[in-house]
Amino acid sequence: MFRLLKLFNDFKDYFVLVVLIIVSLSLISIDSKPNISGFRAIVIGTVGYIQNVFARIPNVGALQNENKTLIELNLQLSSDVAMMRKALQENSELRAMLNLKQNTHYNLIPCDVTNKSSIQMRNFVTVDKGESDGVKIGMAVRSEVGLVGSIVGVTNNFSMVELLNNRNVRIPAVLSESKIEGIIRWEGDEYLYFHNVPKSMEVKIGEIATTSLHSNKYPHNITIGKVEKVIDEPGSHFSRIYIKPASTFFRFSQLFIIDYIQNPEEIELIKKVEERILMLEGRRRQP
Repeated sequence: MFRLLKLFNDFKDYFVLVVLIIVSLSLISIDSKPNISGFRAIVIGTVGYIQNVFARIPNVGALQNENKTLIELNLQLSSDVAMMRKALQENSELRAMLNLKQNTHYNLIPCDVTNKSSIQMRNFVTVDKGESDGVKIGMAVRSEVGLVGSIVGVTNNFSMVELLNNRNVRIPAVLSESKIEGIIRWEGDEYLYFHNVPKSMEVKIGEIATTSLHSNKYPHNITIGKVEKVIDEPGSHFSRIYIKPASTFFRFSQLFIIDYIQNPEEIELIKKVEERILMLEGRRRQP
């Protein structure tokens, strides 16, 4: 049916011409003038009706071209809207980062994320600042809203950041209101977990968890996240405390490297002890 309509539409002028030629030949073959005048009226009415029918048939080719134009315009508008949204988000992030630089007592090195990777529940990002910019292994990394991780590898122009969502990361932390201290760890999902808090201690929903003054790896008082849930686990003396990270995992494009590092000798000692503990735990789990 579609092809038939397209055929009529493309050649409708020719169809009308053929009909008119047939009518003309018919008129010539008729000798009686009264008959001609009556037949002429019928023909005129018929031709007018046929033209009206053909006029109502849509121009398929024109409709296809118009549809194509509208699709291209829609794609362009969608692209423009996406670019505007991205620009607004980047503007908001840059304003927050500028405000952070003005209100912190640490020297901050701004950087952009260039790559993201995951290796056996160990998550990393690569940033575009390295030794030439003063970056050193052990420096903490944060976003405009909170702690992200620490530098574990450096080249001249790039650095690798070990993120908080890493099975080997332990963060000494303190809760803002109750002043309860504990260790924050990641266990493979969207939350961080605040460990070593006895059930007898009251933890409030919404409390902010920050890095502890006793942390040997991270500068103190950097926001990690806030308490989302507190659950009393049966058969345990400790509460299970869910921490919603301030910086959502992998959802950042600009970061700050904190130009601060503990005594390298102390850091190396802590690293060796942690590796030794992990090795002993691994042996213990083996059958």
